[in-house]
Amino acid sequence: LFALVLFVQCTDNKINNTMTKKQEQIVFVGTYTENLGFVDGKAAGIYTCSMDTVTGELKIINETTDIANPSFLTVSNDKKYLYAVAENGGKPTQPFGSVVAYKITEGYKLMKINEVSSYGVAPCHISIDNSGKVVMVANYGTGNVVTYKINENGALTDSVCMKKNPGKQAWAHQIFAKANDDKKIFVIDKGADKIFEYEMNANAELTLKNSTQTAKGAGPRHMEYSPNGKPYAYVLNENNSTINAFHVENTGKLTEIQTIPTLPDTFKGKNSGAEIFIHPNSMFLYASNRGHNSIAIYHINSETGSLTRIGYEPTQGEIPRNFLITPNGKMLLVANQNTNNVVAFNIDAATGKLTATGKISPIFTPVCLKML
Repeated sequence: LFALVLFVQCTDNKINNTMTKKQEQIVFVGTYTENLGFVDGKAAGIYTCSMDTVTGELKIINETTDIANPSFLTVSNDKKYLYAVAENGGKPTQPFGSVVAYKITEGYKLMKINEVSSYGVAPCHISIDNSGKVVMVANYGTGNVVTYKINENGALTDSVCMKKNPGKQAWAHQIFAKANDDKKIFVIDKGADKIFEYEMNANAELTLKNSTQTAKGAGPRHMEYSPNGKPYAYVLNENNSTINAFHVENTGKLTEIQTIPTLPDTFKGKNSGAEIFIHPNSMFLYASNRGHNSIAIYHINSETGSLTRIGYEPTQGEIPRNFLITPNGKMLLVANQNTNNVVAFNIDAATGKLTATGKISPIFTPVCLKML
């Protein structure tokens, strides 16, 4: 599990509390705050950063220190609240991790509303359903997923539903709602090597409907839907460094179109996949490689959904984790976990290729980047 999040450090090591300018955008950064064995977390918590939209440089304007190991974040549909997992658990004194709700206040400060149990070990992914009324969490260590309702003040209820993925070694790594369908919920399970489809009712209760098997040992990690309404989905496999392209039937059934490597044919080193996103124009797909330390770039065939490799861009750091693509599709920021930096790239809208802007923001063990 590489569920990290990030601490952005100003070049002068001071927090800038001024309000952002027009050319700046707010980015929330999660981090690891403790040494968990697979990562030596040194951050203080969640950081609110301003991003220069011209250079991609990040600067801290606020920090939130009342949470440990906030390895993944999500922002509410109305942009008023932020929800974070606290990746803990598995200890006699702390059997489970937790989920924390924050209100985004003036100056983009985070005010804690409440904290609830994740009812599992090492919660590593969090998302909100299409209605904006339900928070969903995947617990990596125990392979179970949990749903919570959101109250009018942004607070989370206690858990509404808990489901353990079938399989001897379930490691739930992602949970999210299918676009434009409030009922279909997908859970990507790295241990079971399966993609599970659940149906969620009005009470946020989950019922397992279907599952799709990936290659044995592939380790499916994250899934991304085509944003233009095309019936295609793509799954990044962590262990064997591949991407599965699927055609999505109306029933939700996934039919594999293609399996394509995330690495150059000549690469012989150790690698694992981390994150996958599709460009807003639906023409290009990007995936991060930990080991090769690159962003793999693909062209998406709009008629067939198949992928063609365009190339690879070095991330200028080691163990790239989560990355973000700005809504206008002009810039990509990647969090390099082991070299403690976030690197900004311009995106060529015609070719999908990346070019570094020259701005490298110092960050402690970065993982998750979420734009307001």
